[in-house]
Amino acid sequence: MQEYIEIIKKRRSYYNLSEDVDLSNEEIKYLIEDVLNITPSHMNSQTTRVLLLFDDKSKDFWKRVNETFDNKIKEEKFHGFYHAKGTALIFIDKDEIKAQEKNIPSYKEYFETWGHHSAAMVQLNIWQALRDEEIGASNQHYNPVIDSWVKELYEIPDSWELIAEMPFGKIEEEPEEKDKKPIHEILRVIE
Repeated sequence: MQEYIEIIKKRRSYYNLSEDVDLSNEEIKYLIEDVLNITPSHMNSQTTRVLLLFDDKSKDFWKRVNETFDNKIKEEKFHGFYHAKGTALIFIDKDEIKAQEKNIPSYKEYFETWGHHSAAMVQLNIWQALRDEEIGASNQHYNPVIDSWVKELYEIPDSWELIAEMPFGKIEEEPEEKDKKPIHEILRVIE
């Protein structure tokens, strides 16, 4: 168990990234395939979708994101995103959610929330799996502002809703430690 806790501790939001990673694109793809195949989802729904962009495709993506925001992404963040090895775009398939709502109407109001929970587990598992391979990442949210051109450029089905963008690459600098709330404020135990 301690090994798993150490992996969790190493996972941070890394912004200073480069493309000089030890894994090939193919190895990263297989790693993310494994994560998608083993991450649980509500009622085995598998509503999360991932689009991987590597190298120049990732650079082009971040250039377009920055242009969409009138080149106002902070320089240090943009530099890391642009020079990263790749980017994972995370989506939820809304058609799958609608099918669940139709098939099990008694839970209709919960399926979208559960879809987001499933996607969050995929994001965290990708983030941790990459970090275990000495690859840093961060979870970004430039959606929904970029949604229309992302769907057009990458021919994304209308039913896929973009929920996060995860640049990843070689860790060039460790981030500063973040303050944490005292554990007694966030954990209650009743025995």
